[in-house]
Amino acid sequence: MSDSEFHNYLTQSRARVKGNKATPVPEFQRLLALAKQRLAVADPVTLKADINGVVIELVTNSVHQAEFWSRNWWEAASGSPAKATIYSATGVEGVEPSAYYCPQLRSALFLNTEYYGQCKSWALGMAAAILEKEASTLSIHGATALYKEKGVVIVAPTGTGKTTQAFRIFLSDEGKICGDDWAYVRFPEDGAVRRKLVARQPERALYMRSESQKEQDWLRDVFDRSFSENVTTRKADCEYPEGEHGCALTRGKCVFDEGKGWCYYAFGNSRVLVNREAILGPAKVVDEVPVDLVVLLRRDDHSPAEVRLSPDEAIAVLQKGEYMVLPGAGPKEKWGTTSFEPWYNPYLLELDDGAQVRFFRKMFEEWKVPCIILNTGVEGIQESNRRIITALDQ
Repeated sequence: MSDSEFHNYLTQSRARVKGNKATPVPEFQRLLALAKQRLAVADPVTLKADINGVVIELVTNSVHQAEFWSRNWWEAASGSPAKATIYSATGVEGVEPSAYYCPQLRSALFLNTEYYGQCKSWALGMAAAILEKEASTLSIHGATALYKEKGVVIVAPTGTGKTTQAFRIFLSDEGKICGDDWAYVRFPEDGAVRRKLVARQPERALYMRSESQKEQDWLRDVFDRSFSENVTTRKADCEYPEGEHGCALTRGKCVFDEGKGWCYYAFGNSRVLVNREAILGPAKVVDEVPVDLVVLLRRDDHSPAEVRLSPDEAIAVLQKGEYMVLPGAGPKEKWGTTSFEPWYNPYLLELDDGAQVRFFRKMFEEWKVPCIILNTGVEGIQESNRRIITALDQ
């Protein structure tokens, strides 16, 4: 493949920008007026996505965000009214890259940032707030997969391996992929405990960390045919050089010195938007899975490899949301430090702890879904995957 055929976009802000998820109405309207002035002369596009039945609208002058948005979501039916709106304007003078959400207006605003990850996650969070209130739906930041017709939801903070573990199941003979980032679980409003809860995937594509290609070399061909964001295309920009020709991550030869024009793991937060069907075909893809098992992941050097959690223990772990910030998952100065992400879900724009407790308690107690926590810091990928498969086989 030639460089001209490689679809890669370099955003000015290569990670999440500072944001205010509770912007007062007057302040939001003032900032929105600035954005609309810019959008009025910048040929914006308006796109509507159907996110688990909630129509979210994007108005933007960013070709990159519009491209990823249209490839990521299912398009809303023509004429469907939007329940929430995201405005994204680049080229707004005198404003630092920033993001704002106003709950009262059910609107979000991105100024001078084209990084798609934050735009995508806030769209999910806006839909989550609506679905929680109007459709008795729990939103989970987690990967979903199917194995022998049993479904698993893998819940973890960014960078701890939920996509990796879901992919392991996906690649097995009897496994299928659903999603790698988010699931909506709707509870019957009549309170009746039915046979199975179902986790639904709201996205058409997988917004993957491109560094996963390091462990799965065959993914390079899939990624080359996909749309990328912030993939390194110059050896001088690599974050992991070793000597003149080596790679500190692989302990092998630098891919640029092998004659390749880009490296998928030279920058810790580069991403690829991959059509699920493009990986192993449509037969290996599902849009929903039964909730038969919940797996939590943590990464440290002292906790047991596996613990089966009681409902109270699982809720306590989720609510605390303690984790280590890994490269690419936040400001660089915080990498390697301990942080807290309630419910392991940074996308919840209108966090209601009471609702989260009620939903998870229903899942663990009324539907009796088992929950285990695995420590990926003391075991390898294969061993942790074996534990998930064993739990599903029970």
